[in-house]
This record gives sequence, C-alpha cells and structure tokens, in this order.
Amino acid sequence: MRCPLLLPLLLFVTSLIATTQKWNLRDRVVAAINCGGPEALGSYGITYAADYHDEGQASDVGVQYSFNNAENDDVEIYQTERWSKESFDYEVPVGDGEYVIILKFSEVYFQRVQEKVFNVRINSYTAVKNLDIYEAAGGRGYAHDIYIPLVIKDKKISVNGHKKDYKGKIVIEFAKGPHDNPKVNGFAVLRGKVEDLPPPPAPHDPEDDFPSDFDIEEGAPIPNDLEEEFNPQIIRGDEMDDEVFSATSKSENPFEKESSDWVLPVIVMLIVFIPIAYILHLYTMNRQKEKRS
Repeated sequence: MRCPLLLPLLLFVTSLIATTQKWNLRDRVVAAINCGGPEALGSYGITYAADYHDEGQASDVGVQYSFNNAENDDVEIYQTERWSKESFDYEVPVGDGEYVIILKFSEVYFQRVQEKVFNVRINSYTAVKNLDIYEAAGGRGYAHDIYIPLVIKDKKISVNGHKKDYKGKIVIEFAKGPHDNPKVNGFAVLRGKVEDLPPPPAPHDPEDDFPSDFDIEEGAPIPNDLEEEFNPQIIRGDEMDDEVFSATSKSENPFEKESSDWVLPVIVMLIVFIPIAYILHLYTMNRQKEKRS
C-alpha cells in the first residue's frame, strides 16, 4: 500500500537537514562573546563564550523582551549587553584569511530615534557610523545584526576596501558617538564570506502591529467602531462619583426619578380603593343585620 504523503515528507526532511547543515557555522567560529552575559549556545551552532571584559558595565535589562524578529536560539544573546560611558573594545587575535564579524544589537531602554547613537570601528577604521539601534531594528525590543567582511593579508587588514596596518589582532571598538553611550549585545568572528552566511534578522515593521485590513492614512478619521479602542476615555474615581451620585442642571437625579415613578400611582390607588372598601364594608354590615332580624 502506497502512502501519498511519504514522498513530500521525505523531501521536506531532506530539505530541512540540508538547510541545517548549510547554516551550521560551528566549525567556522574564531571567537564569539555573549557580551555582558554567561556562555550561551546561539543559533547555527555558534557557542558564545561568557563575557569577562572589565570595561564598562554588564546588564541584563533585556530579559523582559522576546525579540520576535530574531532566531529563537539567539534571544539570550540579545537579552544581555555591555555598555560604557566611554569608548571600549574587544580584541581577537587571528591570522591571514577572509573573515566576517557579526555584531548583535538590541535597544531595550530608549523609545525614540536619536537617543542612542554611536560608531563602530575596526582597527581604527569607522565601519559603522552613527548607529541608531532603535531606528535600525524598528523599535525597542527587536534584534539588529550587522555583518562586516574583512580580509587580512600581508600584515594589512582591509575593511570595506580600506587598508590599515595589521598587528595580529582584530580590534572591535564601540566608540562614543553624538548621543548617549556605546553598547553591544554580542559578536562573533567567523571564517569565510558574507555570501556564506544566513541573512540577518529583518527589521520590525511598525505597520505589522495593526490588523491587516486596517489602513492608516495621514489625516484620515478613525472608524467609529475603532475610535473608542484607540481613544479610551479614562474616568477618575472622583469624576465617576460626581456623575453617578449627583444631579446637575441638565439631568435628573436618578434616585428622585425612580421615587416619583411609583409614589403617584400608589396615591391614586389609595384614593380610589379606600372609599370603595368603606362602602363594601357598610353594605356587608347592613346585610348581616337584615339576616338577624
């Protein structure tokens, strides 16, 4: 008996294994650091060593975020960081060859663009200028990776075509910029080219926060059924008391209205019922007297 789902399943498993093997970067790692945190196994087989750097400050403020645009195994990397009030660097000794530096960032504090802006320099060359993590990642609590390819040959290091003397160490510097303090969440130095690496996390698109059928146009009015949701009215406790328990010149006191609704019918009923009851009582008494006589 043939199973029609067997062939597609085998193709899927084969493709999954091939993809996993293609992006298994474990054997290409020269150095990897989980900045500000302990040793962690990230995605693609990269093990990030614990950070024992003594410059700046280590922080784990990012543990409150899940970094939805990142690989699941890399979340722990983005949750810790090292920052400093001054420029700081990491040094990685390597020999001749082609390499790619993967820098991992996330903004977990600021809520606007241009509040943290700094530079990244490789052996004194500014490879990334005016980095604004919040803007690049698409908001707070999202991952942002930067790939920097370089070549080391004949005692020279070439970054983006710019050559400098090389003294046996790659120096990755997070340099003080125009706003706040430089930081980094993690980094890895791999052998090879950028073309041999998986793509970095895609920036978060703020429009994804809205329903797919909800279009926003500048100056357009908010639909009635969504107006209350997007413009909630907050009533303080004292305002609520005034509205419920006191009457104004333009509204009736709900307790007084309720009283007038039932008092008048009761009075009318009593006016009519009492004389009738008295007449019936007299009639009954007279009939009893007649029977006795």
